[in-house]
Amino acid sequence: MKKFLLTVCFALGALTYAQSAYETTLNEKAKKISTAKTMADYDKLFKEFSELKKAQDPYKWKAYYYSGLVLYNKAELILKSTKRTDVENVNALAEKYVLGSLAAQPNDKENNDLLNLIKEQRTKFGTDKTMQTSKK
Repeated sequence: MKKFLLTVCFALGALTYAQSAYETTLNEKAKKISTAKTMADYDKLFKEFSELKKAQDPYKWKAYYYSGLVLYNKAELILKSTKRTDVENVNALAEKYVLGSLAAQPNDKENNDLLNLIKEQRTKFGTDKTMQTSKK
């Protein structure tokens, strides 16, 4: 009986440690988002969050959220540059990831706010296209 209780306590401790290790890794990578400056930085972060979303963890939805946030920031960087290639694709992919996060956490305010920012961002390059067509 003592062995069984000891085994159960050890298993619960291991699960708690695994969750906190996942969250710690996720939070460390999330801090890097604010320091990213280049397309390569955003691509690297997106790849890291994409790897994290493969894990079986209750906080997996955060990896989807951060992937969407990284892509949103990358699209903002593209909009500020003179080359605006792929901005529509990056924006659409950002929306896809945030919708994945919303599927797991439908009432999360941050998810909904980011989704609204992504939709607003779409109007920026949509308006720019209209302006470019009228100039021709």
